[in-house]
Amino acid sequence: MEDENKVTEEIIEDDDIEVSEDAESSGKYDRLLESDSRKFKLSGMFKDWYLDYASYVILHRAVPHIADGLKPVQRRVLHAMYRMDDGSYTKVANIVGQAMQFHPHGDQSILGALVTLGQKGFTVDCQGNWGNI
Repeated sequence: MEDENKVTEEIIEDDDIEVSEDAESSGKYDRLLESDSRKFKLSGMFKDWYLDYASYVILHRAVPHIADGLKPVQRRVLHAMYRMDDGSYTKVANIVGQAMQFHPHGDQSILGALVTLGQKGFTVDCQGNWGNI
């Protein structure tokens, strides 16, 4: 436990160190750090990037769109079902596999979205024990 505190204190101290402009370079990153390039402090950039990414995920993935009330994964499932519609019932596993082309974030999120669409009862006609849709 004490070792973790020491590491944290060292990291905090390292963040406060300023990079001198006259320091000798090893030549390895000269192309990246030419005179016209900018130097940034990474710790501050990661904090800003995390907040930007978190707000993007909340607003564009987790919250349903106001126009149709669907999340992006549900929209992708409906598109996959539209493309493979032949008038007959289709196996759920087949729909999940086809939707993976448009939503490569795992089959569990697709299956959960499909269950949500089926429970609403407006867009998906379920048959039996949800083996066919």
